[in-house]
Amino acid sequence: MSYRFQNSVEVTVNRAAAWNYWTAVRNWEADPAVEEVILDGEFAQGSKGITRTKASGAPIEWEIRSVSPGEAAVIEIQLDGAVTRFDWKFEAVSENSARFTQTITVEGINADRYLPMVGEEFEEGVRQGMTKLAKEMERAAESTP
Repeated sequence: MSYRFQNSVEVTVNRAAAWNYWTAVRNWEADPAVEEVILDGEFAQGSKGITRTKASGAPIEWEIRSVSPGEAAVIEIQLDGAVTRFDWKFEAVSENSARFTQTITVEGINADRYLPMVGEEFEEGVRQGMTKLAKEMERAAESTP
């Protein structure tokens, strides 16, 4: 078994501004489910991070697997016999707007063990979190001279 979910959001900032805001991982803490995000080093391939959620507080370790600066990144969480992959893509819609898309997959021989953690409630949380992220990007752009 495997799982795949994709969501896109348009934002009224240019692609570079959206990318710069998103790669400053402290901004991920705007997600209501996130307590803390720590990145060890630069936002670059091979860098590792930890996210703590408000629900559990337990550290979730992840690694940046690839980066195409300004355009895309892949972050993975290694599980026992499975991997959760978060593919992010940033596209210009116009000179002053962008679309960012997140594709989440869970794959591997033990993927079915982790599937109860995803589903409608999880997907709705992702949608809400990405919408909030877009609003925060726009707010940050408005306050930048």
